Amino acid sequence: MSGDSVSQHVLVTHRGDDITLEEALEEEQNMLVRLTFLNKFAAFREYLENYRTQIEAAVSHHLNLGRNDRCSLGHMREWIHGSFNMCLPLRITRQASRSQSRVMIRFPLPYKIGEENNPGNADEKLRCEAATYVFIQENCPDIPVPKLLGFAFSGNDCFTAIANTSWYTQVIEYFRRRLFSLLRRAPRCSYVCRPKIFNLTLGYLLLEYIEKADGEMLMHTWDEKRHDKTLRTNLFRDLSRIMLSLGRVPLPRIGSFTMSDEGVLSLTNRPLTYTLHDLENEGVPTGIARNQTYASTEQYVLDTLAYHGNLLRYRPNSIHDETDCIGQMAALTAMRAVLPHFVNRDLRNGPFQLTLTDLHPPNIYVDHQWHIKYLIDLEWACSLPIEMQNPPHWLNSRGIDQLEDNDYQDYDVLREEFMEAFEIEEKLMQQRNAKNGSLWRTQTMREVWDMGKFFYFHALMSTKGLFNVVNQHILGKYPAATHAVINFDDTFSPFWNTDADQVTAKKIKDKEEYRTSLRKFFETTPRIVFDPWSTESSLTGKK
Repeated sequence: MSGDSVSQHVLVTHRGDDITLEEALEEEQNMLVRLTFLNKFAAFREYLENYRTQIEAAVSHHLNLGRNDRCSLGHMREWIHGSFNMCLPLRITRQASRSQSRVMIRFPLPYKIGEENNPGNADEKLRCEAATYVFIQENCPDIPVPKLLGFAFSGNDCFTAIANTSWYTQVIEYFRRRLFSLLRRAPRCSYVCRPKIFNLTLGYLLLEYIEKADGEMLMHTWDEKRHDKTLRTNLFRDLSRIMLSLGRVPLPRIGSFTMSDEGVLSLTNRPLTYTLHDLENEGVPTGIARNQTYASTEQYVLDTLAYHGNLLRYRPNSIHDETDCIGQMAALTAMRAVLPHFVNRDLRNGPFQLTLTDLHPPNIYVDHQWHIKYLIDLEWACSLPIEMQNPPHWLNSRGIDQLEDNDYQDYDVLREEFMEAFEIEEKLMQQRNAKNGSLWRTQTMREVWDMGKFFYFHALMSTKGLFNVVNQHILGKYPAATHAVINFDDTFSPFWNTDADQVTAKKIKDKEEYRTSLRKFFETTPRIVFDPWSTESSLTGKK
């Protein structure tokens, strides 16, 4: 096949979008991995369809449905394919009350979270998200999240909300919890552990279904209505209340909540952001064990910068060219060098706070006045430093590495508007608690912005934006260094690691091999004609 025919050949992504070779070569992600997602999606969807009866049995078991009640899994076109989950709606019909309702069962997508490279990632994700739901339900009941009705991991047991069990099970659980309290044993969560009576080995979460009447995704109206100050004020104040509510419970370490097989909640999992599973899915080692937590901010930052370095080492297309490789090394070196300037010594050892790291418009449901009705997708929630609690970076619909010049000024206006709403809510919270202390949360957030920490911590959490953010916002804090050094990147990149020169040479070779492999992939892979939501379409090749 000639080069011209390859360049015109079109493949389809797992989202159903066409992509050419030229477009694939420009992508920062490893497209040799991502272009396999469509086949894997189809196989996983088929797997779930084959287990339709078992899924219905599992949900019936959790909801304690009677013999005459019905549980029906929705048509495949009703299934929701998210970034990391497959969500299946089920309709519940109760004969006695003649009522109908819907619930949602969520399965992690194993091919998106690194299950193949790191077996157990799916269970890790489920344990952390289930634990986060339980923590919020028990400690922050004012935060609107869907009800967690049940969950299961890949083992033999499942967990059901006590309210959906028989009366004698509830009595037994009451006395069992009293006994645990007397013996001063770690309390179990408010879910009953029961053996599975259905043949379904996959782990899942069973959640309340959000109907259209309950709210709509903020993303559907954000671009159109974000210039309405009344709507923004409602949204900002609700977001502020949620952040303040999460901060009411100080946490002793950086990490994620997890759930044991016995139903005991603990803050003993690594801080599970989506980046960890995303990198592990590509085969990039993160170097952070599942049981790794952190007692100080510096420890966490250094390990995070280390996996940024591993991305540079192990992703085959992590660089554009030699200049880009040297620049990335210099940026990572700079992030390590200036770390002490961006961490408040009084806050380095906590207290830490539960943070919803995936709090974006698609995960926020609002009413027509933009009051928040539900927050969904709690899977990447972590206990993080207070200095990482900041206004959302998407207030002006720009990426963190796009906040320059006019976009920076536009964001700053909206950020200050958010801060005004946050300050009002912190004052109201103090009044409700009969306290008159300093508004330290507001003050801390303002200091984080004024001192440039906002961009430092956002760069830390962004595998795509770190290089640009360092050059746009971090290095400018050190004019003496950038003026004194003729070529900053060439001077500082060797300090990234002792083998910097060898890595640079290898990355240039890796990039050429990657481009060759991607061209061959396009040459040999037929275009898939496939409607992800059709029950009748099949994976057929067609040039």
